[in-house]
Amino acid sequence: MIDNNFDALLTFDKNLQHQQNFKKYSITIFVLTAPNNSYRELTKLTTTIKEFLSNASLPIGVIVVKAV
Repeated sequence: MIDNNFDALLTFDKNLQHQQNFKKYSITIFVLTAPNNSYRELTKLTTTIKEFLSNASLPIGVIVVKAV
């Protein structure tokens, strides 16, 4: 991801943040959390993700995005 200039990773894998050491990388990891992984539930997270992506710079590390 770093070699290909990715700015962020979206994942549903809640354990990924515990399995990998993301502190050594300059990338943002969005961990999506919803009651289920259906399109209907995940699109509810879009606004929050867009807010982060619209900032001039993304925070480095893991950001847990939860459905309200």
